[in-house]
Amino acid sequence: MKRSTTVITWTVAVALLVGVPVALHYRRGSDAKPVDTDLVAARVLSPTILASGSLTYQSEIKLVSEIIGRVTKVLVKEGDSVTRGQLLLQLDPASSEAEVAQLTALQQQSRLNIERQTVNVTTLDAKWQRFDALRAQGLVAASTFEEVAQARDVARVELATTNQVLRQTTAQLQQARERMAKTQLRAPIDGKVTALIIKPGETAVPSVTSIAGSDLMTVADTSSLFAEVNVNETDVARVGVGQSARIVPAAFPDKAWQGVVETVASSPRSVAGQSKSYAVRIRLTETAGLPFRTGMSCRAEIATRGTDAAAVLTVPVQAVHYSETTGRDEKSAASLFVVSGGKVAERSIETGLADDLYVEVTKGAAAGDQIVTGPARTLRFLRDGDRVTPTAAAKP
Repeated sequence: MKRSTTVITWTVAVALLVGVPVALHYRRGSDAKPVDTDLVAARVLSPTILASGSLTYQSEIKLVSEIIGRVTKVLVKEGDSVTRGQLLLQLDPASSEAEVAQLTALQQQSRLNIERQTVNVTTLDAKWQRFDALRAQGLVAASTFEEVAQARDVARVELATTNQVLRQTTAQLQQARERMAKTQLRAPIDGKVTALIIKPGETAVPSVTSIAGSDLMTVADTSSLFAEVNVNETDVARVGVGQSARIVPAAFPDKAWQGVVETVASSPRSVAGQSKSYAVRIRLTETAGLPFRTGMSCRAEIATRGTDAAAVLTVPVQAVHYSETTGRDEKSAASLFVVSGGKVAERSIETGLADDLYVEVTKGAAAGDQIVTGPARTLRFLRDGDRVTPTAAAKP
């Protein structure tokens, strides 16, 4: 009796050991996983390059004084529109006016001296001619004739000297008038006053450094708005004039402005310890109503696709799985899951260009293949041979 019970127990145990895994296997096989799918298809990719920089106007001119002087009038306010040649700021002209008056008087005095000396030279020339005729007749001593000739020569030298003094005084007067003109600062271009630094009563000083009084105001040409970004040297070869771009200002991360690449710098900007970058200017195409502020930080997404770009075989980026690498220079292997007969087969692929949505497949997939694109949680744990049920119709 005991032996029969033992045999039955072992029989039940063996049945459990064999039957349970088999049952679980068939149960697992019947539990197909719901997945999202798409088709491998030809599409035109729009790869982009990311770069950062700042917003700027077409041109900004910082006005500085070329002479020292106290500011008596500021005729504009920050934000005012101005036209080329418009008077913006007045310095005290008192010292310049006094200098001009003094040099004007010296100039007039030189002219009077020239008139007097010209008359003297004319008189001495006539006297010399008479004495020369008398000397030829032996009526005038040689010493007397030489005295007359010497006086005539001295008068000519004095006249020439005064003419030189007049030219020098005229040049000084011209410089003084130019200095007096510099007491009035006028708009160099049509535009807008974007910064007003000096105030009436303060002293403007000529300087190449940013000391108090050296910067007066800034006038900008606001007819065109730009984003100036720095593109890494590894990407600049793919950037060209005419390419479209999206500009996202840091102050308005929910806004995207459209632009067109207008210039690409020929020489790089290099900073010690950093890689080289090239300045790229992007002109904003639609400026009406933009909350534009010069100097704002921004990022740009430059589309590098050419106008004649051809369609290539692509899959959604979320469908591609990349294996982990152990070496620093080792390239990650890419794969995706192809649906066939209710099951998935993992297939190794080779990839090429990519944009934000799709990646090019150069090898390992064919047009029309149905591939798994999600959900991400399911795709992460999906294995070769798993049964699946597509939850969405494949896109043509």
